[in-house]
Amino acid sequence: MRLWLIVLLGSALTRLSTAFVPYPHHQRTSASSFLNHNHQRKSIKPQLTTCLNALPLAGVATAVPALTLLAGIILIHESGHYLAARYFGMKVDEFSIGIGPKLFGFKAFGDEFNLRLLPFGGYVRFPENYNATAVRLLESTAMENAKAFDSKQELDAAAKLINTLTLGSIDEKRRKQAKQLRDEQKKAKTTWWARFQTRKSEDAPIPELLDLDDVVIDFYDDPDLLQNRPWFQRAVVISGGVIFNLLLAWSIYFGQINFGPGLPQPIFDSGAVVTTTPRSNTAANGLLRQGDVILSMNGRSITDARPSAIDAEKGISSFISSIRSTADGDSIKLSVLHPGDKSPVNIALKPTRVSEKSPSTIGVMLAPNFVKSERIQSKDIIKASRLATDYTVRLTKATAGGISSALTGIVKGQGEAPQVTGPIGLVRTGSEIVATRDWSTVLMFAAAISINLGVVNALPFPALDGGQLLFILAEAVTGRKVDQRVQEGLTGAAIFFLLLFSASAAIGDIGSLFGL
Repeated sequence: MRLWLIVLLGSALTRLSTAFVPYPHHQRTSASSFLNHNHQRKSIKPQLTTCLNALPLAGVATAVPALTLLAGIILIHESGHYLAARYFGMKVDEFSIGIGPKLFGFKAFGDEFNLRLLPFGGYVRFPENYNATAVRLLESTAMENAKAFDSKQELDAAAKLINTLTLGSIDEKRRKQAKQLRDEQKKAKTTWWARFQTRKSEDAPIPELLDLDDVVIDFYDDPDLLQNRPWFQRAVVISGGVIFNLLLAWSIYFGQINFGPGLPQPIFDSGAVVTTTPRSNTAANGLLRQGDVILSMNGRSITDARPSAIDAEKGISSFISSIRSTADGDSIKLSVLHPGDKSPVNIALKPTRVSEKSPSTIGVMLAPNFVKSERIQSKDIIKASRLATDYTVRLTKATAGGISSALTGIVKGQGEAPQVTGPIGLVRTGSEIVATRDWSTVLMFAAAISINLGVVNALPFPALDGGQLLFILAEAVTGRKVDQRVQEGLTGAAIFFLLLFSASAAIGDIGSLFGL
């Protein structure tokens, strides 16, 4: 399975539905091929800048037409955030298409609009709700004071070991005790007898800032700041990018249906098709052949009659899982329809293992039983709207299902690792599609990218729109805002993870370009 990944500060997995083209499965895989890419949201310094970012890329490419197409999708995404914010009267610092050095810009509506050098991303930047520079300085001072305080504490070898293993719990406890003493001293100074007391020379002063908890953030109360608006308004702004991505895809599909060539609609029949000749050392050798349709296993149908593309994929994945779970030495019974035959035949075979650690297999590659492709068209505006909505919903579900399957497989370590392709590969593919000058295909590619961008941003991951929305919904349920430091810490950790993943994708892209 191939995953397409677009990354600047981070990445996430998703898949663009290619339901109109049947892809073969190896019997050991669990999902079909899909195009994938990612979007990330926060600035690399989330405590300094509030940004809503879109479609970042981690590579440099010269494919101008493809990059222009991607920049257009970025523009739509960021417009969703910006227009929602302006509708509610929120302050915005900057609307930017591209990243890196500024090429040119202008001011309108009191906001700054910029075009930057690298068209690999974009963002809407909102003003911060506190003096981040001052807070960072205080936090730096607190950390230095804590370090100096800890260095003066005498710990024996055993205590040092425990302190290290517990990530500084002893140091933290001593700082807490010191702060309690400091507070008691402050309270004592307010009494009338304190003036007659002499402070002992050996009592070293305890710093006001001894750790990060001592740093109090003075938040601005400006009602026009994003962070100070009601949770519902913030949720709409955060969701605006995803909503506009889906609206873009819907608009493309509506145009294709109503006054274009129509949308491709694959038609599948029941069962799974054997796409290759079985290997000589596997269970299917001599029993199955290329073109056979496997209808059922042990009396259970692989798919329903006339399944959708998604259901066909799920049926094959379930069939593969059943083979893998077959105990060593046990036989399975397959109902198989040979090419040209009118009735299926029953075949019994025993799944085998290619190696001791590999899962059970029958040694064939499978694909949905594709029959034909039809075109969805309608000149009726109402019907075309409904068909476009159904098509958008279906492909959005396919994309969400794809990412769910991919992430589940990665987390559980099931199946073969997906082949991850990053921004260089995506731009390369986009360039090839644009070069065909088949504008219907180009538009379908753009719609798929837009859906993919929308779905990946909806993931409940701190660096993405979905993660920020999760914080807002938690506030709506509990009635209390999630601590901003906690949000920024989780976002920073998420960005670091995505950076690592994106670096891996970029390395894979470069290797594929040079045939490595």
